Amino acid sequence: MNHPRLWFGPKRMGWGYGPRTWEGWAVIGLCVAACIIWKRLA
Repeated sequence: MNHPRLWFGPKRMGWGYGPRTWEGWAVIGLCVAACIIWKRLA
């Protein structure tokens, strides 16, 4: 059985999780873009 790839995984150093795949990086990019757009419209 193939296990699905996790988009985010534990960091090697420090606390928390970081992106592991291109989908994880895409989520980070979309969140940053949404914050920038939100700030410009507010």
